[in-house]
Amino acid sequence: MEFRGVVADQVLGVMAEYEFFRDWQAGRSGHDRYIDALEAHLPELEERFGGPWIPRFLVSRYPSSFDENVETITRDLHEAGFVGSIPPWDGFEAFRQVMRERYDHAEKCTSINHDEAWVLYNISAAVRPRRLVAIGSYYGYWTAWAMPGVEAADGKAVLIDPDEGDCALAQHNFDRLGHGQRTMVVPRKAEDVLPRMKKQVDMVLLDAAGSHDHPDPTYRGKGIYAHLIGEVFDKLKDGGLLVVHNDYRRDVGGNRLCQAELDEADAQLAPFHEFCAGHFRKCYVAATPDGVGVYLK
Repeated sequence: MEFRGVVADQVLGVMAEYEFFRDWQAGRSGHDRYIDALEAHLPELEERFGGPWIPRFLVSRYPSSFDENVETITRDLHEAGFVGSIPPWDGFEAFRQVMRERYDHAEKCTSINHDEAWVLYNISAAVRPRRLVAIGSYYGYWTAWAMPGVEAADGKAVLIDPDEGDCALAQHNFDRLGHGQRTMVVPRKAEDVLPRMKKQVDMVLLDAAGSHDHPDPTYRGKGIYAHLIGEVFDKLKDGGLLVVHNDYRRDVGGNRLCQAELDEADAQLAPFHEFCAGHFRKCYVAATPDGVGVYLK
């Protein structure tokens, strides 16, 4: 299956064909029944999606309601003191429509799930960062959801990604959204940029990925987080937030279909989590399909 745009839209389109998935989303079946039915359909779904990752890992971790999942996560973050307020629903609805109408994905696709976009929107709307840095920004889709909060603070955003084409597409989209004048897109590796940054920031988004053929295995995939976190931490103001995509813990959002992969991802992130536990005041990993971590300095 060839993906373009928001992968979750295409996945949900396929899954909506299945009664067991419609029952799960409508609240007519429990989680155990959902996983049993999904497991029974895995051979067919793996063929349709071109492999096991989407149905076995992502779809098995889909909440019954993305909206209710966001409400739970936002409430948790508020009650735990990560954010000071819960933004109104209508602001997100308006911006979601803008994103649907204006964001140009070109030939690209993004794995950001609907609840992961909304959670970031809520965090940024609550924090209103005056300076935001996105590391591994790709073509800017996830970062865009933080921009209404940056706009409200009359702030600035820096997007860092080594791919020049992705950076050009990000700048194109931020211009279309009206955020171009408050955005700097830097086509370089984060490890080359971060040490030279002099100003501290209110929020950092982390979604980088190391090359899978990097000579140092610890740099590969999300293992690169452990190599970036020291520089990231130094750039955050006291009280600043680090928000991480693809943040996995073996005890968050697991089930028998995805647990082996979740354990492997957790092990890869272990050095990153160890650093965060020793340096950040509070840590929270949300149960979204691809995992969102929030860390308060």
